[in-house]
Amino acid sequence: MLSRAVLSLVIVATGLLLSPDAFAGDFTVSYAFDGTTRADVARGAMGASNEEGIAKECQYERRCAIKLTKSDLTISLHVERSGSHKVMVFADGGRGRSDGCCYFSGGDRLAERELTEPLLRLWIYEGQARKRNEYVENIPLGLLYLQFSDLK
Repeated sequence: MLSRAVLSLVIVATGLLLSPDAFAGDFTVSYAFDGTTRADVARGAMGASNEEGIAKECQYERRCAIKLTKSDLTISLHVERSGSHKVMVFADGGRGRSDGCCYFSGGDRLAERELTEPLLRLWIYEGQARKRNEYVENIPLGLLYLQFSDLK
């Protein structure tokens, strides 16, 4: 009777270890945002919108959000678990931002990169999205640095 109970316990424990959530690897993202604009430089307010921090509880295949309160931005990350760890980055503005916020280079709403190096540098802009082959030149809000560690 005791061996049946032990066998049942081993089967349940094995099932838990093999569940998809058991393989969800955590990673860490250190971030910095340099939100110093030309207007800031002209009035001598260097670093007024600069922020940095660490997000330690990000998981593969799940959205990880970073709030930049000084800049009124939310950065969302989604990292795919693959050989090269593809990351998708979104930037959203809060209530203090216009409807035309936020974009990456070329007016794209999404920045997609392969994590071949641990540090990403992404410019964030305010303005308008690109339509088809249209050329857009938006207003730079700042430079976002994302450093990924503990990738599995």
